Amino acid sequence: MKIDVSSVKTTGRGLVRPEGVMALDDGRIYTADGRGRCTRIEKDGHTGFWGNLGGVPNGICIDEKGNCIVANIGNGQVQSLAPDGTHIVLMTHAEGKRMSSPNFPFVDSGGRLWVSNSTALPDIESALQSPVADGCLVVIINGEAKIVAEGICFANGVSVDEKEEFVYVAETMKKRILRYRINNDATVSEPEIYGPDSLGPFGFPDGIAFDEAGNLWVALPAQNAIGYINPAREFEIYLEDPEQKVLRRPANICFGGKERKTAFIGSLDGTNVPYFAVPYPGARLIHQKI
Repeated sequence: MKIDVSSVKTTGRGLVRPEGVMALDDGRIYTADGRGRCTRIEKDGHTGFWGNLGGVPNGICIDEKGNCIVANIGNGQVQSLAPDGTHIVLMTHAEGKRMSSPNFPFVDSGGRLWVSNSTALPDIESALQSPVADGCLVVIINGEAKIVAEGICFANGVSVDEKEEFVYVAETMKKRILRYRINNDATVSEPEIYGPDSLGPFGFPDGIAFDEAGNLWVALPAQNAIGYINPAREFEIYLEDPEQKVLRRPANICFGGKERKTAFIGSLDGTNVPYFAVPYPGARLIHQKI
């Protein structure tokens, strides 16, 4: 299955680096904004900004109380931004180690917060130009941050499957997805490659998200495309925009709208949020009740 770029619409305007994106039940869209804040896009497309987070907000998710959890890759903080604009810092270190490049957060049904930390290097660009396997996955439980997986070559998007048996991490610079079985004590097993060994010449995965049919959707900024790994672990492209007519280095994907059958795209170079129909509902996240 594949769609043409002509079927893609957009909402919102005036955004800067809306890398992270989340859809709410009431039709609003939240995004990160590269100017150290977050964005609310109303159903009619009206765009407002809130928060004073500093740094460069990257991946986001929403917890059960409606707070926006932000992996701030610019200042090395995982932050919880309340609807009133106040925020607290949830993590800067894990087990005494500085987590300087938090990339993506994911809250599971038990309230565990999974966070990827892309690299230990102080300069993110150097980790992309000369990759080193020093990224890690952290889980935060009751305020305590523990490193559960290491040796990831630029740890990026994070997701948990519907049964919460595995946690998945995009290993960007290896062009692949890793998954780890979640143990009862929230430790994880050794990694296995999920899907192809490589997603292709420009298949550097960023954000990932499941739908209810078990497809793992993947944003590919270098290819300017959105694809998915089906339950048979085959990778297919769903949408590609080589001329950047609508997509601007897509970096994340979430699902919302009626029956959660609309995909909304976060991006590195976008100024709005592209969206399009998908064949299956997105997997329900902790903040989604319908």
